[in-house]
Amino acid sequence: MKAFLRAVLLVPLAAVLIGFALANRGAVTVQLDPIGLFNIPLVYEVPLFLPIFLAIMLGVVVGGTAVWISEGRHRRAARMHRRDLEQQRRENDELRRERELPPLPPATLIG
Repeated sequence: MKAFLRAVLLVPLAAVLIGFALANRGAVTVQLDPIGLFNIPLVYEVPLFLPIFLAIMLGVVVGGTAVWISEGRHRRAARMHRRDLEQQRRENDELRRERELPPLPPATLIG
């Protein structure tokens, strides 16, 4: 089902992106050194869609990195809680063994 939904979403998106690229094939000049700091001329003629797609990809990468960094405290808290839970489970199992009680079902069944 996931593959079908992925196809339903990605196929139209790919068609739109391909159509956009075909409609914007005209050459534009991209200058990577507008101030002239380097002796090498960094001027390229590329299709218009290429800088647009590169800017979108760069935005996705920068945005994803910013979100990943900002959510670091949540991942750290989850690691701490997971360690505490594992310690509590070990202590619980040890106490159940001392009192000769049956073990609890696996954690995947409890939730």
